Amino acid sequence: MSLLQKHAHRSYEEQDEALEESRPIIFREDARSLLFRLLLFVVNEREPDIAEVLNGLVNLDTLAKERRIAAFQAIGIWFQLLAIARELTAMRSRRELEQAGGSDEVVGSFSNVIGQIAADGYSAETVQKVLDGLCVGPTMTAHPTEAKRVTVLEIHRRIYRKLTELEQQRWAPRERDLLIRDLKSEIEILWMTGELRLERPSVEREIAWGLHFFREVIFEATPQLYDALENALRRHYPRYDLRAPSFMRYGSWIGGDRDGNPYVTAKTTAFALSECRNAAIEWYLGKVRRLITVLSASSNVVDVPETFRLALAIALERSGEGQEIAARNSDEPLRQCAAIMGSTC
Repeated sequence: MSLLQKHAHRSYEEQDEALEESRPIIFREDARSLLFRLLLFVVNEREPDIAEVLNGLVNLDTLAKERRIAAFQAIGIWFQLLAIARELTAMRSRRELEQAGGSDEVVGSFSNVIGQIAADGYSAETVQKVLDGLCVGPTMTAHPTEAKRVTVLEIHRRIYRKLTELEQQRWAPRERDLLIRDLKSEIEILWMTGELRLERPSVEREIAWGLHFFREVIFEATPQLYDALENALRRHYPRYDLRAPSFMRYGSWIGGDRDGNPYVTAKTTAFALSECRNAAIEWYLGKVRRLITVLSASSNVVDVPETFRLALAIALERSGEGQEIAARNSDEPLRQCAAIMGSTC
């Protein structure tokens, strides 16, 4: 049995245990312990008796009824922090697996699955046929009684990013202390932020909630997903030009579900479509603005194909701002092209 096959039969829990045992001591700092300590610090400053509940020194049943809401809040926040720590641990384990044995070692990854398909003898033609017929449609749906506020989700994301920064070895003790202080501040803000809505959110707010995930995660993660698939195809079918088609088709019920929300009308559906469109355009515009800053290649240094020069001249003329763009980015045709895209969107 090959190493890949042996690894495929190991559970995720076994992988985590093996990685934890092999990890150097310096990396064994438990994010859960840090988050719990900081949460205790915050709660102890504001609600000392609730801190005793978190510590297990006071039973929730013996707590005065008027104090139980605060106790449930503290417990709920701890569960949120615990989920963040688990996500961090899972990502760390995945990276260490890739560092140790390559992407094939990550069970369930594209490289792992495509590798098994190739090992089982499936032809490149069969794989391409399956890919061409593939369609995956994650769908956003709104449950106002369950969904966290966007504000709370943003705090969670900042806490996760602070934890990833703390994992870096480059920090001096003083810098690390500052990061931990910032992390404590985020937990304190989470404690002070109301998680529950006092009134039913409007459809417009539900739409904003759904688009939050696209702006923060999905827009960035989707091209990475295609890159991972294409890399796996090149790795295991190197002699074939296999293509990864555009198979992701995101959908949303928010603003269009006439059965689930009586306030959804044709007007709100049109608004939802417009907001989705604007979110996508804004994402691309951000990428174009980035191109304008980085595409500084000079025509005095690199050879620019004549076909590109002709196409650029036509685009400059049609933009209505050709003279200004050309003057501002003289001898930088790639930057001129990006500036045209930014001005016409």
